[in-house]
Amino acid sequence: MRFKAFVVLFFTLLMNGCAMMGDRTVNISEAQLQKKLNERLAIPISLLKIFDVNLSNSTVKFDSKTGRMMTSMDASLTSVLSNKVLAGKLDISGKLRFDAPTNSIVLDEPKVESLNLDGLGSKYGEFFNLIAQKLGGEMLNGLPLYTVKPEDLTVGSTRYNPKEMQITDNGLQITLSPIR
Repeated sequence: MRFKAFVVLFFTLLMNGCAMMGDRTVNISEAQLQKKLNERLAIPISLLKIFDVNLSNSTVKFDSKTGRMMTSMDASLTSVLSNKVLAGKLDISGKLRFDAPTNSIVLDEPKVESLNLDGLGSKYGEFFNLIAQKLGGEMLNGLPLYTVKPEDLTVGSTRYNPKEMQITDNGLQITLSPIR
């Protein structure tokens, strides 16, 4: 009889403890996001069926003051119009948001800060910067950067949803709240 009472009390306490589980935090570092971004951008991007853009070696930095992710990467541009390969740097920034249907962190409001290709004069450099700013923002908007692991969204039988996402100087911090 005491054993049954103990078991009932134990499970009651366990259930109450699970029901009172609070928010939890998942941290994603710059290095983790950088690795996923490099994997995502390993495939060349075709622009207007004229240019192929290869992006690699991204460096991700979080700016807690502006709430934006800053990324610098190597860029090379080839064209069907020329055999010449133009190489340089592409700098982009953007906000991050959580996309619930895919459980992913996606790039939001991206902005091409600069595109500097070696061997271009100022006239052509300005032209390519304008194209990069116009097309780059449209093409990169909504780009999935990182998928939150299923084990981060479920603990035992408790499922969690993102409540808040904050960029800190050390990385991206996602606060998850239990679904009640």
